[in-house]
Amino acid sequence: MPDFWPPKPSGLWRAVFGPFRRWYLHSYYGIADVVIDGMEKLTDIIGPHDGALIAPNHSHDSDPHVMMEVSSRAHRQFYFMAAWQIFRSHKGLDGWCLQRMGAFSVDREGCDRRAVKQAAELLTTSQRLVIFPEGEVYRLNERLTPLLEGVAFMALTAQRALDKVGGKPPSDGLQADKPAEAGTPTGGPRVWIVPAAIRYRYAEDVRPKLEQAIQEIESRMLWNAPHGAQLHDRIVRVGELALTIKEKEKLGHSRENEADLPNRVAFLIEDLLKRNETKHLKKSPSAETVPLRVKALRRHLLETWTDEKADPVAMRAAREGLDDVQLVLQLYSYPGDYVTEKPSIERMAETIEKFEEDLTGFARPKGKRHAFVRFGDPIDLRVAAAAGRTRTVAADVTDRLEACIKGLMAAGSVASISGSGGS
Repeated sequence: MPDFWPPKPSGLWRAVFGPFRRWYLHSYYGIADVVIDGMEKLTDIIGPHDGALIAPNHSHDSDPHVMMEVSSRAHRQFYFMAAWQIFRSHKGLDGWCLQRMGAFSVDREGCDRRAVKQAAELLTTSQRLVIFPEGEVYRLNERLTPLLEGVAFMALTAQRALDKVGGKPPSDGLQADKPAEAGTPTGGPRVWIVPAAIRYRYAEDVRPKLEQAIQEIESRMLWNAPHGAQLHDRIVRVGELALTIKEKEKLGHSRENEADLPNRVAFLIEDLLKRNETKHLKKSPSAETVPLRVKALRRHLLETWTDEKADPVAMRAAREGLDDVQLVLQLYSYPGDYVTEKPSIERMAETIEKFEEDLTGFARPKGKRHAFVRFGDPIDLRVAAAAGRTRTVAADVTDRLEACIKGLMAAGSVASISGSGGS
């Protein structure tokens, strides 16, 4: 099991890190400003003694830093759940800093009871916790991938804990602002889930940089684009070429004459998952969605690969399976019709960045961007929890949360760029 890094928030260190954090947000991630809509949803509806789980979409590595800026403007400590691997970067220095900013680690490969317990403790003691329910960064600024039910499950677990003590927080936490009212969902503190959407829009013309980037990728793939070809057509063609290479590697032949790009991507994902599930889990499929199937496979394969008692053949097979799982995640982030459906600058830039990251391991935004954060109506989990069993309710809450975030993302697509840096 990986180590657990608990949050160790410090007002002093937040003040010290503040200028550097803003510089990093502007200089490294190219965020020109952060525009916030609906901040009142965090203050007018949610009481000072209530817990709130803020659930935004996750389309870019800059998302947590944007939410830290929201935390700063809200004058309220936000806590963050982050993958444990991040805490080990730069010999643990990143983890030390993240802990002082209010982050704690989670092992995404299984059920990390330490992280779940930490989340429940925060939510039952009137804190604000940010968790990205997609679980991975897919670089899809205008689409939401299926949410993981674990986020709603954690929030409902915290609500159940409050309900067991009559709506009051645990004895070591903050006390309720008013006594619980038996038989009604209105008394005492409670837990809320707050849907949120983060959207980005370029603040400058980055087309020349995109043209240069795609030309470098084409050269790397030994491909010369036809003279006068449109940028979005060149992006799609690069995707087709990359997919053809992987089809020949994994299937033994290309399916370019058998189906369109989205169906070719879906077919290869299904083939890789089914093949590895049958080989390693002895069943297929192992779950309903691609992210959940990947999680189940990755957990099993990592256990085998890191088992000192495993024989070399099994370890090699696990390593090959992990490579397949990583390819599935890469493929899943390319829907196949994302650019052709709407060849906007943002969609083309996102896709090119993914190409660069997959080919070189590194990608940066191509210019300054506006970040829009929009909050939706909070979901009252005390009311939701009264509807039935936790797992059943978690599925319903997840569906509701997913619909809310999609609506906020759609509304964010027409947001006006006004009041630079405003709230």
